[in-house]
Amino acid sequence: MTHSPTPIEPQTSTFNADVPAAGGVPNSSMVARGAANCVTNLLAKLQIASEAVSESPAERPEKDAENRLAVVRLGIATSLFYALRTKHPATAAHGLRVALFCSSWAEQMGLDHDVRDRIEVGALLHDVGKIGIPDRILRKPGKLTVDEQLVMDTCPDLGCDILQGCTTDPDLLDIVRYCNLWYDSRRDGETPQGEALPLGARMLAIADAFDAMTTEHVYRPAMSRDRAIAELVRGSGTQFDPDLVLDFSRLLESRPEILQGSMVHRWLQQLRPEDSQAFWTGTANPAVGKSHRTKEVVRRETLFNQRLLSTLKDGVAFTDGEGNVSQWNVAMERLTDLPAEAIIGKQWSAAALRMRDTDRDRDDETICPLQECFRTGESVRRAMIIEAVGTDPVSVHVEVAPVHGERPGSHGTVIVVHDLSDREHLERRLDTLHQQTRLDGLTRVANRAHFDTTLEELVAATAAGGPTFALVICDLDHFKRINDTFGHPAGDEALKVFANVLRSQSREGDLVARYGGEEFLLLANACDNATGAKRAEVLRQTLESTPIEALGGECITASFGVTEYQSGDSAETVLARADRALLKAKDNGRNRVVQLGLGKMSEVAEPAHRVGWFEWLIGSDDAVATKVDILTPVPADLVIEKLRGFIADHHAEIVNVAENQLSLKVVSGSSPGGRRRIDHKISFHAVLTLSEAQKDELLTENATPGCSTKVHLELKPIRNRDRRRRELNDAVQQLIASFRCYLMGEIINRGE
Repeated sequence: MTHSPTPIEPQTSTFNADVPAAGGVPNSSMVARGAANCVTNLLAKLQIASEAVSESPAERPEKDAENRLAVVRLGIATSLFYALRTKHPATAAHGLRVALFCSSWAEQMGLDHDVRDRIEVGALLHDVGKIGIPDRILRKPGKLTVDEQLVMDTCPDLGCDILQGCTTDPDLLDIVRYCNLWYDSRRDGETPQGEALPLGARMLAIADAFDAMTTEHVYRPAMSRDRAIAELVRGSGTQFDPDLVLDFSRLLESRPEILQGSMVHRWLQQLRPEDSQAFWTGTANPAVGKSHRTKEVVRRETLFNQRLLSTLKDGVAFTDGEGNVSQWNVAMERLTDLPAEAIIGKQWSAAALRMRDTDRDRDDETICPLQECFRTGESVRRAMIIEAVGTDPVSVHVEVAPVHGERPGSHGTVIVVHDLSDREHLERRLDTLHQQTRLDGLTRVANRAHFDTTLEELVAATAAGGPTFALVICDLDHFKRINDTFGHPAGDEALKVFANVLRSQSREGDLVARYGGEEFLLLANACDNATGAKRAEVLRQTLESTPIEALGGECITASFGVTEYQSGDSAETVLARADRALLKAKDNGRNRVVQLGLGKMSEVAEPAHRVGWFEWLIGSDDAVATKVDILTPVPADLVIEKLRGFIADHHAEIVNVAENQLSLKVVSGSSPGGRRRIDHKISFHAVLTLSEAQKDELLTENATPGCSTKVHLELKPIRNRDRRRRELNDAVQQLIASFRCYLMGEIINRGE
């Protein structure tokens, strides 16, 4: 496994210039409780920059952690961060997220202040060397060539060269220099390896890779949290420190709120609030020579334009004079199957976007319409085909027109993509929501009955090979307090506002439903776990900044649980896992987003063992048992945590617990065939035996035996009549696939 290129930060249109004063603590509704201190400390370290330059180190006590950072002249380092953000905003945002991970992690580990300070600053500036990387490589939308990757590999050394201009702290420089070095580096003794690597470099490598894997890219979607953890564990002992990988995994298992995107957004605002304002208005600092009325007009016009772009049915994108994408609307996301955060800041490329001319074969070279527009200076119109991943090709009409601004350097292009296909997706049937029998009477969104039907249809379609989907379940925080304080009519108004926020932020094909009371659901088709979590975070931020007149202008908050369909799921398990994520969000402080689940995995190719008619006749217990060995890349304590999730989501009954063995009664659904719903269910006795994986059972040569666990699974139907049912094999396959996903494992052996 290798490090992925720097991820692309999502659009920052949710930035708000109204932030706490310098040095203040962010509002608890804006920042996750578990990491609030981390954010505040890091902000304080950046805010003392100007004082650090003017004061003499001898005048400050050495025991003060903030003064230690002042000694290494963090003020200049802050300027370097601004320079990096100007060069490539996505890289700077990536550094902020990694710094937050490392900050929370170092706090939980109880590291000394000076060690933690260096790790935080090293994480924040570990990619500062990209200031010296050519734009053609940084903004390339696709994968890098070997030569381009070699250029990117020089970033740590370039970063150290730059940082040496503002600090001589060898420990800080070593963190930046060795953060990309593998744990078992084989560079002939030139560099340290294993425990000789600085602790901060080993932590930074893990947090850096995790953020890269859970961020959208043009060439691959973001991974779910569990899948990224599994990849980290697979690389432990080779690329990463195995002990730190397990420690980081346990941190994410217990404190998933450190992934909350609002922390990064708040931090960016705190660093320089006016930057967000200027970025979205497209003007210089509006505080100089402009009236408040002028700023309000610009802001309203900008918001109007953004809303207009988001509601257009045609895909619209803007690029600058060099072809770098600056805006990417929702319709463009739908047509290309690429989210805005994966493409903004990258160069438009027809090949990378999988676009080809209608009259050309797949292997023929396509002349990019954008480059043709730059060459001729005139509008270009062309019929093309988009070959999005996992869907049928889409016929589109593409028009690229030059845009000439009044200011120097403000030239660019606008790209409009019109969908010419007549494709019909499952979600388009949601247009029948106007029927009163499918609507909630108060909020006018879908009711529970319609949601249940749609969820079952989506599960069946996805299990048959269709696109995956995400489920977001959300619940208003302290709703009883709202009713008790403002009255039930005001509570009803709050529910309507909540429903309107969900509806306004939903996409074509999404289903918004009220499940009951103050609980709502968003069913997002063709959406994975990571994307669903990002969309839930946008909803969370929108709701907490929306004043409600019936509540005296106060805002409300909500907690969100997110999951994605995964192999072996039924409608009940998908809903139960999302609900478990919601409960975890509430238990961890409310007003936050928690995602659970691995996502859809490749199906098990080998069929389950079928038993002949004579074995059925004699009724041998061994004849009706299906035995499978699943190798999971995590130690036994994490396996137990994953099994707890399986038990909760499947409503399994614990029969017996031994030293290394667990017996369950679990029900699996099969394809419809009986007259009653119970006819579709088969009850199984599942016995799971945990043992440490042996060296010859490991999936990779360099895997650490102590970090992997083998789970021997034995399944037997409980009722005799179920042993003769033709749906038995499907039910067994469904349970095996579900166990495999929850355990994040691979099947290494099937017993006969």
